[in-house]
Amino acid sequence: MKKSPALILTGLVCLLLIIAGCTSSSNAASGTTQPDINIASMPDAQPIATASAETPWSGTWATTYNYGETGLFVEVFSLTQTGSLVTGTYSSGDECEFIPDNTGDETNFTGNCYGTINGTVDGNTLTGIWVDTDKTGTYKGWFTFELSENGRVFQGYWVDESEGFEALKNTTQFWNGVKV
Repeated sequence: MKKSPALILTGLVCLLLIIAGCTSSSNAASGTTQPDINIASMPDAQPIATASAETPWSGTWATTYNYGETGLFVEVFSLTQTGSLVTGTYSSGDECEFIPDNTGDETNFTGNCYGTINGTVDGNTLTGIWVDTDKTGTYKGWFTFELSENGRVFQGYWVDESEGFEALKNTTQFWNGVKV
């Protein structure tokens, strides 16, 4: 099946979240809650060997985000860090079809079902712009992600472009990830 990689990664995300022992914490600025991943309870909480200390954001990430009252969504990132710049792609939605190519790039999707991430790293924080395209159109916005000390988990927030960058301080829309 062409969707097998997505199903396997979705299952892996669920398993990792169960292992992590999610609790909830507050966004101090808004008083809202989001899942809080307990890094200490993760097995073998060591940095991933494939990502060096200089490029901790590089790799594949299973992420979850909320979209207001609509619910919780899962997406898989493929990120590359060069210096302080991070770029990447992700699948977005059930309309995606994976088309393998000769490069072995497992992020080669077709149709109106993809997104891009472009950001800058400052310490453990990645901040930047996301662009998402699906069958209804193209959407843009801002994000900020905070990487855990072990480099395996990030917690963050996102907003639509129309809300402006400053809205990240008060948003209730979280976007969290686990390196796979």
